[in-house]
Amino acid sequence: MSTIKPDQLAETIKRALEEYEGVTEEAAAAGVQITAQSAAEKLHNAKPPGSEQWGSWDKYNNSWKVSNLSKRKNVYGQVVHNEKHYQLAHLLENGHALWQGGRAQAFPHIAPVAEEAEEELTKNIRQQLNK
Repeated sequence: MSTIKPDQLAETIKRALEEYEGVTEEAAAAGVQITAQSAAEKLHNAKPPGSEQWGSWDKYNNSWKVSNLSKRKNVYGQVVHNEKHYQLAHLLENGHALWQGGRAQAFPHIAPVAEEAEEELTKNIRQQLNK
């Protein structure tokens, strides 16, 4: 361990924090990417209760993808979206009005995955920082 003179202390602390910033940026980006991939996989395998009576969800489920939100500094965005059947996501999640009256049954499958992803994100970032 080396000794630091008082006039060098501020510069030494600044350098150490800059090095740590790079590590945290990489960990945050990796944690977001891992969480987004996990959420897409869960949506890919989602079978909401009661949905089997309406046939196969395979085409809808197979369309979940992950895209980058932004390439700006300090923004680590990933978007999980249904690439081909995006119109159905809101209707299936919340139900919708029927033309003959009444409402279609809602099949909540996105909200539970989103809640899990929120909890997973901090865990994944911490895990990446500990590597």
